Amino acid sequence: MIFNGTDLILKVSPSSGGVEAKLMHSQNVSLSINADTIDISTKDSAGFRDLLGGQKSFSLSADGLMDFEATAGDTDVAELFDQMMDRTAVSFTFALATPAGYTITGDGFITSLEISGGTEDAPTYSCSIEGTGALTKTAV
Repeated sequence: MIFNGTDLILKVSPSSGGVEAKLMHSQNVSLSINADTIDISTKDSAGFRDLLGGQKSFSLSADGLMDFEATAGDTDVAELFDQMMDRTAVSFTFALATPAGYTITGDGFITSLEISGGTEDAPTYSCSIEGTGALTKTAV
């Protein structure tokens, strides 16, 4: 089933613990999963590379409209700022807003946070999360 990208959300845990909440006024979210390879080529490889699977890694990014007043039930930028400054790992869920298919969950650290606003433009934020540990895919 194809769905509208508007339904794809990123939820992040608050620094106080408790229930994960979607990022406030988000416009774009993405999850990138990568796998390294280990070259095990020898002279017996007939001129072709032989590879083994190596470490996996993942990162997330999100951006949206900036709001300096917390919206009930959402994770606001001030929360992301506090977690970044405190070097606190966040737990996250990457999924459809209306549960369907599966969710992807994990932990990570906020590695960048940007707030910007141009003249006569809506202020925005963007953040990046670098994963730590394993990702988990759970059927809904």
